[in-house]
Amino acid sequence: MSQSAENKAPIAANRERILAIDTAVMNNKASIYQSRSMIEENRLMILSNYAAAFMGNRQLANANTDELFANRTAILASHDSQSDVEENCINASLNAASLAFLKHRSSMNSAVLDVSEELAAINARLIEINTGIMNANADIVAFNAAQIAANASLLDGDLRPANATPESNAAMVAANAAGMGDIESNAAANSDRIEAIMAQSMENAESLVANKATINARRDDIMKNRADVMANRARIS
Repeated sequence: MSQSAENKAPIAANRERILAIDTAVMNNKASIYQSRSMIEENRLMILSNYAAAFMGNRQLANANTDELFANRTAILASHDSQSDVEENCINASLNAASLAFLKHRSSMNSAVLDVSEELAAINARLIEINTGIMNANADIVAFNAAQIAANASLLDGDLRPANATPESNAAMVAANAAGMGDIESNAAANSDRIEAIMAQSMENAESLVANKATINARRDDIMKNRADVMANRARIS
């Protein structure tokens, strides 16, 4: 059997194997887009929960704290002291109330700083991730440029099949077969990574929905506190 005849079978086998690799790689691509969609949806939900908890609930709760202190001050100030002892008691009570609210405020400042430090670290990490995305984009551009040059070379007639030999074809067949293993291994590894990412994304989504429910329930509690604060204010008046 001639070398050319012998080359036909491995070329056909390579083509079949390439089609299987194509299926695996393209399935990975579709799954990656699906997982990215889930990640982006979760990210937006995180931002929504953050805004609701920090800019919404927190500010409402802080307003209640301010109103509470105003009520406490008004209640104590409304007392008509009948002696120096009573006056001193009222003033000491005002100081105690001030210290209690200042301690609370200082503690809350520390809590906000803790969150701010974590967010700053997350932002720094996001900058690194964006740099990685830009580097990957640069790789795509470089690959495309190389393939444009290859297409131009083919258009210029550099392929020259007439100059091929059975031996050069056999070498190309062997090189093609050798290059498939790495792609297959990487596709299999990517598939495992995609599965893990999607599982994590689904777990994150469940946690975010639970967080949203907690945020809503806490807002109800805050508004109940608000009603009680205002009821006390009405009694002071």
